[in-house]
Amino acid sequence: MFLVFGSIGCSRNIKITGHVTFNDGESVNFGRVVFETPENSFTGKLNEQGYYTVGVDKDGTGIPPGNYTVWLAGTADVKFTATKGNKGGDNETFDSEETPRVHEKYTTPHSSNALKFEVKRGGAKTFDFTVERPQNTQVAPRR
Repeated sequence: MFLVFGSIGCSRNIKITGHVTFNDGESVNFGRVVFETPENSFTGKLNEQGYYTVGVDKDGTGIPPGNYTVWLAGTADVKFTATKGNKGGDNETFDSEETPRVHEKYTTPHSSNALKFEVKRGGAKTFDFTVERPQNTQVAPRR
């Protein structure tokens, strides 16, 4: 009698999920969460409820175990304004104005305050974290 052990559906990589909130409890429902090493980066888009999944690509694999710096990308509110030329014309130029919506210590990967997370086989597969809003920014009250 022969026993055959297969590795179907078994991966060395791990899918990471999580929830990102502001320190007042409101979900961060814009931008992307980035897990980065010096060699690789993996991203997951934040959904309307502030949840993300990182490391699920076309074949269903996750991200490799290791130590990651975690930061947020695409969190600024960007406003584009046409400044010259005819609308839609060849000589039209655009200005952009960015308004940060998350404190910069969470949007800069090489900050001394950067978040760290170790992805381990058999370890936590959920990384929830709380961020602050930018300083000196007024926020409309929640309804």
